[in-house]
Amino acid sequence: MNRTWLRKTIWSYLPIFCIIFSLLFFVFFQTLVEQNNRNTKDSSEVFLNQLLQSLDVGLRSIDNTLIREMSSGKLLNDFFLAGGEDDVFLNYQVVNRMLQLKQAMPMIDSYYLVRYRDGIVFSGVTTKLDKFSDYDFIHSRMSGHPTYTSSWSAFRPFREFPNQRPKGVVSLVRNVSLSSGMDGMIVVNVSLPEIRSMLGETFDAKRAFVQVYDRAGRPLFDPGGAPAGGKVLAAQTSSYTGWKAETGVANGMAVAVMSSLSSVWLMLGLLVFLAGGLSIVYIARKNYKPIADLVYRIQDQFGTGKPSLGRLAVDEFTFIETAIDNFAEQSKRFRKEAEETAARRRKSLFRELLQAEHGPPEELEPLALPPHDRIQAFVVEIDEPELAFGRYSGRDRSLFQYVVGSAAHELFASRHPVQLWLEWTSPVRMTGILFLEAAAGEIARETAPHITSWVREHLAFTVTIGIGGAADAGAGAGPSHRQALEALTFKAVLGHDRVIVHGETARAAVKETNKHLQAIHKLSQQLRLREEEWRTRFEDFFRGMRECCLPRGDIAELCRYFLALMDLQLSEASKEYYELWQHEAAGPLLQAVDEFDTLDRLRERFGAVLGEFAARLDRLSGHRQHRQLLQDIRDYIAEHYANPELSLDHLGERFGLGAKYVSQLFKEEFGENFLDYLSQLRIMEAKKRLLEQPDSIQEVGERVGYANAATFRRVFRKVEGISPVDFRKRNAAI
Repeated sequence: MNRTWLRKTIWSYLPIFCIIFSLLFFVFFQTLVEQNNRNTKDSSEVFLNQLLQSLDVGLRSIDNTLIREMSSGKLLNDFFLAGGEDDVFLNYQVVNRMLQLKQAMPMIDSYYLVRYRDGIVFSGVTTKLDKFSDYDFIHSRMSGHPTYTSSWSAFRPFREFPNQRPKGVVSLVRNVSLSSGMDGMIVVNVSLPEIRSMLGETFDAKRAFVQVYDRAGRPLFDPGGAPAGGKVLAAQTSSYTGWKAETGVANGMAVAVMSSLSSVWLMLGLLVFLAGGLSIVYIARKNYKPIADLVYRIQDQFGTGKPSLGRLAVDEFTFIETAIDNFAEQSKRFRKEAEETAARRRKSLFRELLQAEHGPPEELEPLALPPHDRIQAFVVEIDEPELAFGRYSGRDRSLFQYVVGSAAHELFASRHPVQLWLEWTSPVRMTGILFLEAAAGEIARETAPHITSWVREHLAFTVTIGIGGAADAGAGAGPSHRQALEALTFKAVLGHDRVIVHGETARAAVKETNKHLQAIHKLSQQLRLREEEWRTRFEDFFRGMRECCLPRGDIAELCRYFLALMDLQLSEASKEYYELWQHEAAGPLLQAVDEFDTLDRLRERFGAVLGEFAARLDRLSGHRQHRQLLQDIRDYIAEHYANPELSLDHLGERFGLGAKYVSQLFKEEFGENFLDYLSQLRIMEAKKRLLEQPDSIQEVGERVGYANAATFRRVFRKVEGISPVDFRKRNAAI
């Protein structure tokens, strides 16, 4: 009887218990899904807000720097107030200042300045406004409503020279008003690939996606790269740029299905209420053993002991096993995401440590940096990365990076018990931080040659290592890191596959700016006058930079000064010569300066371009009228320069031409006024006589064509910058 009563009791109350359990589970699961969706959306909004703030800070810093430069710097104001003939020194100062801004903010791709007074566009070289490749963009900004505030353009393609490939940029436009009206504008182009690279490090493209749209609705990232089933979880618009950003999970379809399943399961629970009694009792009678095993499994996972449930139905609980597996899989995924987030955070903190000036930032304290008395940074840079990595896929390049990092760790660990932190701070640069004890020796200097040797022997490329000085622990790694980067700039002169120590390069470098500028002036003059000796001057120019052991930045500045001087001199010559320079030589030479890795590679490219330009200049000159006549005039001047009566009138009578016509032909052919050319020739001979002859200043002046000693002194000081007496004393002392 007790057995019968127990069976009836179970059959009576078991369906109710199962229904209640099912509903509670459904409600719990729905609550869990909704909470997870809310958390995902909230985290997406926080992430998106941080991403836009990071982007706004980067762009606003460029904008603020440009505003400060215009408000406090006299250099740009002088440029926009200038007009007519270009001031070479002013242009050189502008180029130098803009390059400093570009180095301080790597997001800047290029720049140019538009001066309305004379319709000039200056981007390192001078170009007429209507012939500048970005004329349409400038015209659209000029024809629009004028504004005195900075503004960012939409995403757009840009190329500075017609033979360059377009690059994706977003442009900051700053109108300049120094007088009563608009005097010009400054356009700063920010590289879209740099923005993509900066934003791409903040999220995992396999699990989430981010898209940024400008005011015109153009996407920053490739629209084809977004997942087809992606679901947007958050969208925000920047109050500064007006750009709209969206983010969401890559597999939006799965999220939608999971959300809808909770509602479906709730409806199933209601149906269980209607049919639970009969179905559960029937299934419990026939399928007690599988359900009991399943409940035992759940109890083993989440509880202790085995319940005594008697006969149970199985179909209502079949999803429990799937849920358990899903929970386990989700837990693994969360752990993996946490590890990836920690790795990204570690890399971010590493960059902050490299910028620290006075000890590690507060964020690094929980990481418990190893105890150290000194800290030292070094940078491993891949030589010629466009050739070394260009033929490999992204996965192969990542593998090479891992191999180089592992080898460096192993080489340091096998020789010295030192704590080392390595991170790839760019696709071609790996930065290391050594935490040294007080008694540690030159560990970086001793181990670095073994790293370069190992890479050379085992991999298909080479590396160069720059080493900064060791600083006290309280000073931070920033100064040592900057010294390591500065040491790498000497790779242009010293070559690849070597170790460069900052202190040694600083002692080896020699500043002889005046010597290099004189070589540039002589080279430009001989090249412009089509003299065969220009090749010798060219080799002397590069040999002088190598002997002075100049860093890459100084080499680039001198080469840009040469290009600016050639541009100015040829702009004063005939139109055909200047157009040949602009279309055939200026662009490739400027590109070579921007891209060179070593001085030898720069010399090869410069020599090839200038050789072709000189040959085409000779062919063009051969087809011009009066070429032989002008050559005869030039030879006559070289022979009779000491004649005090030598003048344009004298040349006109000698060759049967008008004085004004001789002056016009001379300047068109040689790009220089007759008097300037004659002065240069006379002063060159005067310098020889001042150093080689004991004659007085007046006698030297008379022998080179100046009957008046005061006139000789004035012209000598104008050409050389010092008086004849000071020139003789200075060089006699040497």
